[in-house]
Amino acid sequence: MRRKRLISAALSIVMLVGTAGCGSRSMQQTTAVQPEGVTEAVSESGKQGADGKAETEAMETLPSHGERGAAAEDAAKLRGEQKFRETPEKTAAYLKHYFDIVLPEHPDTAAFSEALKKISGKDVIAEGELNWDSAVSMAVSAAGYEELALTYDDEKAEERLRQYGVEAEGNVLSRIACAADVDLITPEQAVLAVQRSSMDAPSAGGLLMRVADALGAGRNYLGLASDPDIFGKLEKSWNSFQLFEDPVLSEIGRKAVEQKITTGYGLKCASYDAKFLPELTLQYGHSDILHAHQLIGLLDSENINARIQLEPKVSIYQYLPEWGPAPEATPTYEVKKFSDALYLVYAVEYDLKLEFAEKEEMLAFDRVIKEFAKKNSDNADMKGLIYGSWWQPLYSTTREDMPPEDYHLIYDCVMKNGQYSIHPFTTEEKKDAVLRQLSALSDGISAEAEKRYVNTAFYNYLSGQDYQ
Repeated sequence: MRRKRLISAALSIVMLVGTAGCGSRSMQQTTAVQPEGVTEAVSESGKQGADGKAETEAMETLPSHGERGAAAEDAAKLRGEQKFRETPEKTAAYLKHYFDIVLPEHPDTAAFSEALKKISGKDVIAEGELNWDSAVSMAVSAAGYEELALTYDDEKAEERLRQYGVEAEGNVLSRIACAADVDLITPEQAVLAVQRSSMDAPSAGGLLMRVADALGAGRNYLGLASDPDIFGKLEKSWNSFQLFEDPVLSEIGRKAVEQKITTGYGLKCASYDAKFLPELTLQYGHSDILHAHQLIGLLDSENINARIQLEPKVSIYQYLPEWGPAPEATPTYEVKKFSDALYLVYAVEYDLKLEFAEKEEMLAFDRVIKEFAKKNSDNADMKGLIYGSWWQPLYSTTREDMPPEDYHLIYDCVMKNGQYSIHPFTTEEKKDAVLRQLSALSDGISAEAEKRYVNTAFYNYLSGQDYQ
C-alpha cells in the first residue's frame, strides 16, 4: 500500500515538473533534485523483485535535505563573497583612509615595516630584501602569532603545508605554515613564500589587510545581504543593544536641546563602527528592527547586495507634554526629567551601514527606497511598502559625487569624547552658528563639521521645506 502511494506521488510530481519546465531543463536534471521519498518510490517501482541492494546504494549516494540546504547556503555565500573580493584599488583606498598607508610601487622592507606599525602599533624589524617569505614572517609577528609559530617544528610545518597542497622542506617553514593556518595567506601565497618570490604593492597591500583583519582593525560587519544567515545575525545583534551614555557628552547634548541649538541628536560608540570604505557606503537610520529585516530582504529581491553592519545609537530628543505621561523606563528606552520644561527621551535605535560592491548598486538604493520604503501623500496607507516605512527615511553618505537631485549637502556637527560621539545634523546655512554654539558648551571639546549627502525627503524635513 505504501509503495502504491509513493509511486503515485512520484508520477504526479514528475508530470508537474515536466509541464512547468517547458523544456528548460532535461529530465535528467529534474530527477537529480527529486525529494527523497520520490526517488525511493521510483527505485521501488523499477526493482522488479530484486533484493533491495541497488535501492539502498542509490539512496546512500543522494544528499539529505539538510546536506542540500547546507550546500545551497554555502553556494549563496560563495557567490556573494566573490562579488566582494577586494581589488588592489579598493585595498589601496582602504589602507590610505583608515591607516594613512600609501605603498610605493615596489615596497621595500622599511616601507612594509612602517605600514605594519601603523596597523599594529608594533615595531617589526626585518633585514634584507622584501619578498613573500620575509613579508609573511613580519606579518606573523605584527598579527600577534609569533609564539604560535614557534610551536611548529620542521616536521609539523612540512605536514601542515602539505595539507594545503604545498610540498616544501627546510627549517624556515614554521612561519609560513603558521600564516597559512591562521589565514594570513592562501595556499597559493604560501607557495610564493616558499619560493621567496618578489612582492609588489598590491600583494603587500593584501597582506596588510589580512593583518588588519586579524587584529580587528579592518571591517567590522555581520555579513552580506545575500547571506542565508544574515537575518539571525541581525536580530541577535539588535537584541544585544541597550542604552549607553557618556556623561560629558550627555551634558553637552542636554544644553544643546535646552538652548534650542538642535532639536535632537544621536549618541554613538566607535567600537561598533563598520569601518567600511566610505565612497561605497550608505548609512541608513531607523528605530524598528523588523524594518531592517525587510529592507535587507528587499535589497536581495532587487538583486542588490551589500556588506551589512548594525550600529547602535541612542537617539536623544525632547519629550513633549502633549504626548502624555512618560512611560516606565526599560533597558532600551527612558525619559529623563531635567526641569518642568525639559524632558528628554533616550531611545535605542540603529544605523544600518551598507557597503556596496560598486557605485551603480549604491545609486540604485535611492530608487528602491522611494518605490518600496517611503510613505508619501499618494500612498499614506503604505500599500505595497515594507513594514515601518517613514515619511522621511534617513540615509546618507560622505561620497561627494552623488546625483544632486537625489542627495543634498548637510553637516554632521560631531563632538567626540574617547569612544563616544554625538551627531547633531544641520544645514549648510546654519552650520557655522551651530558649530560655534556647540563648541561654547564645553571647554575641552569642539564641534567639527563633517560633510554628508542626505536623501531628498530627510533634507526637506531638516530644512523645513516639506514633510515628505
